[in-house]
Order: sequence, then structure tokens, then C-alpha cells
Amino acid sequence: MKLLQYIFIIFFTVAIFLSACRQKETVSIEVPEPIKTSVTIVQPIQQSLTDYLQLNANTVFQKKVVVRANITGYIITMPWKVGDRIVSGTVFCTITTKEQDALKNLDQREPSLKQFQQPIKTITSATGFITVVNYIQGDFVNEGDILATITEPSSLVLSVNVPYEYNRYVYKGRTCEVQLPDGKRINATISTSIPVIEAISQTQQFFIHLPAIHQLPENMNLLVRIPMKQKLNAICLPLEAIQTNETQDDFWIMKLINDSLAVRVSVTVGSQNDSLKEIVSGIGLNDKIIVQGAYRLADSSLVRIEK
Repeated sequence: MKLLQYIFIIFFTVAIFLSACRQKETVSIEVPEPIKTSVTIVQPIQQSLTDYLQLNANTVFQKKVVVRANITGYIITMPWKVGDRIVSGTVFCTITTKEQDALKNLDQREPSLKQFQQPIKTITSATGFITVVNYIQGDFVNEGDILATITEPSSLVLSVNVPYEYNRYVYKGRTCEVQLPDGKRINATISTSIPVIEAISQTQQFFIHLPAIHQLPENMNLLVRIPMKQKLNAICLPLEAIQTNETQDDFWIMKLINDSLAVRVSVTVGSQNDSLKEIVSGIGLNDKIIVQGAYRLADSSLVRIEK
């Protein structure tokens, strides 16, 4: 009898234990994945870089010819206006004098005086565009008055003032690159220098002749780049991969470690062109550098590489 009681108690205990196991719920804790910043990377490249002396220049027409009145009187005809193109030997205007007006009352009694009533012609001596007109038809002018100014387009040059400390780089016959406001670039040559130093700024004036196919307006501001020295096989990075402080005396990049960790590395920079900057020290050719997504990225940040 006691044996049956023991067996019953054992079965009852096992049944309760199995029931409790079936009712027990499995609780799982999900650990959130660390937040990673999406970035793109590049590797340094070796490339030759040229240091340029950059100077501001402006366009100037060296040859401007004035048209002067060759007699005192009234302008009878003058069909020209600003912007018109005129050729040397063309009649610019005609002028009649007070004496010729007085002869009109005598011409019926003396037909021989008609030959003296013809207006006097003023002839131009230059070919170009009329840029200034000082008088119009009907105005009274004195002999020698400037009627207009004609600018010869072929006389266009760039005027650039160069500090004398750069005289070993800037001289007659030196090739240079001229950058227009729209980004276009023109290869040119320094053609003339003025042997005078400006007293206050200590600069010397040079003129650069542009190829004839490039007709530019006067007083346009341009950038002239003159090569100074070249560095061969420099280790370079894209400009957007390099960060700096407000005073631009501290430079750094974000270097990728183990494909997921970005660390800040200080670098020393050198020459640069429009898209690349030389890295003198701080990285190697096999390093992976973040180029997009590095701005304001904290040191030792987790990142994800975007293809």
C-alpha cells in the first residue's frame, strides 16, 4: 500500500513539473545594432602637382584714337553712334562754318562762291569700334575738339601688377594661364613689361597679349596663373577628404580602420590644384580615407561603407 502511495506522489510531482515547463514563456532580449554613418572612401594617389603664382589682372585696350574737329562750325551730318564699327578713311561727320552760312546770301549774285559752301568733311584715321561720342548733329564745335573715340580691338591686353619679389617667375616670354570668369582657361604669354616700380605697392606692370580669337571687353577682371615649381609623385587626396579649422593651420583626415571604425589623423599638407591636395605626412598609399561623410564625424566613430 505504501508503495502505491510513493508511486502516486512521484507521478503527481512529475506531472506538475511538466505542466510548469509547458506554461513557462521564453523571454528574449534584443540588443539594438550600433548606429553607423554611411561613408564613401578613397585611397591616396601619386600625382605631379605644380605650384602657381596667382595674380589678378584686368583687360585694357592700349590703342584708342580720338576723332577731332578739323574746323570751327556746326555739325551738319554725323550718322555714327557708340558701338558702331568704323574703318579708317571713312567720313565721320561734316561741319559747316559761319562764313559758309554767310555766303548763302551771295551765291545768287556770285555763282562762283557755291564751291565754298560745301561742308567740310572730317575723316577717321583708325579702324575699330566707336566707344565714345561727345557731340551730335547740330552741335557747335571748335577746331581741335574731340568728337569721338575709336578703340582698336586688336590692341587688347591684360594688365597685371606683380610684386617685385616674384621677378624670377614673371618675365617677358613667360607662359601663363588666364582664367575667365566663366571658368574657361586660355594659354598666353607675357609680352611686355614696364621698367618702372610703383612707389607705394612696389609692383611692376606687365602686359599679356591674348590670342586674336579671344575678344574680351575692357575692364574685365581675370585670374592669371604662373607656374613656379613642380612636385613629382606627390601623395594626394581629393580636397573634400581633407578637413581644417577656421584659421586653416590644422588639417586632418578620417582614416578607416577594420572597415568599420573611423579615426581622426592629423596630416601636413602641401601643394594643391583644382581637385587634389598634397599630403606631406600622416598617411600612406594603402590607407583608406573617408571622402564623403567625414564632415563633423567624431573620432573613433562606427561607419558603413557605401559602394
